[in-house]
Amino acid sequence: MDIKFHCDSKQNFKNEHQQVRAFLYTDYSIEPHNHDFYEMNIIMRGKGTHKIEKACFSAETGDVFMIPPMRVHSYYDTEDLDVYHILLHNDFIINNQKENSSIPGFVQFTEIEPFLRQKFSKKMFLHLSHGQMLQLKTDLAFIEDNSVYDTKEMMPFKKHTTWKILYWLSTLLFDQIYDKSKKTLNKYDMEIIRILEYIHQNYDSKITIDLLCQKSFLSRSTFLRRFRDVCECTPMEYVNRYRCKKALEMIDNTYFSKTEIAYHCGFYDLSHMERTMKQLCPVL
Repeated sequence: MDIKFHCDSKQNFKNEHQQVRAFLYTDYSIEPHNHDFYEMNIIMRGKGTHKIEKACFSAETGDVFMIPPMRVHSYYDTEDLDVYHILLHNDFIINNQKENSSIPGFVQFTEIEPFLRQKFSKKMFLHLSHGQMLQLKTDLAFIEDNSVYDTKEMMPFKKHTTWKILYWLSTLLFDQIYDKSKKTLNKYDMEIIRILEYIHQNYDSKITIDLLCQKSFLSRSTFLRRFRDVCECTPMEYVNRYRCKKALEMIDNTYFSKTEIAYHCGFYDLSHMERTMKQLCPVL
């Protein structure tokens, strides 16, 4: 998708204290763009088409989309479309990784689900009921830009409420995916998603094909075939791409040396990390 413009963190967040922004766009449509921060879109009213990279999705009241940094997306063919935006500075997510990983569904919601949107049907992705939408609106009032809580003094309360929303939506997605009565996924795809979560939580450790096969309870041939069907790459290509992503985040947000970052991200050494980044960074 041809990108028309880029949204930068420095333009959208006033200062280091403002890591969350929240606002409603009414009668919304927008040309292809990307941003260097996380953005959550909640469809409050109307309908339209949401294009994310090359995949298109119908957008209707109750749909929730998480758009990671640098992912190109747009809305078109809209009809009375109201979209609530929650912008999340990268530091807001990165600085709480350890706690986040313990929340059921958080990794799926912020990282895996956006990656999988090009492979699965709409029913896999988070959709809120009327009652859940009403419940959400109460919390949105607390985090909205220019509310009484949108000040430096009240920012901790705004951040707390944002985490409450993120954790609640993550849990809803987790329950939706793994509710066997709904049969959202077949057993093979479900195992692959569990493996993706394992990779995201253990990328800093040694990961082998044999280990992933063991974790998935699938034969090697079945695992490799199903993984490529879902992810369109080999398991180790996925592991290394994710390690590169985390290494780049650490380079931008920590004071560790590159050698220390290489070990923290599961690479053998600095030269291994640099070779892998040179090979994979163009597709990250």
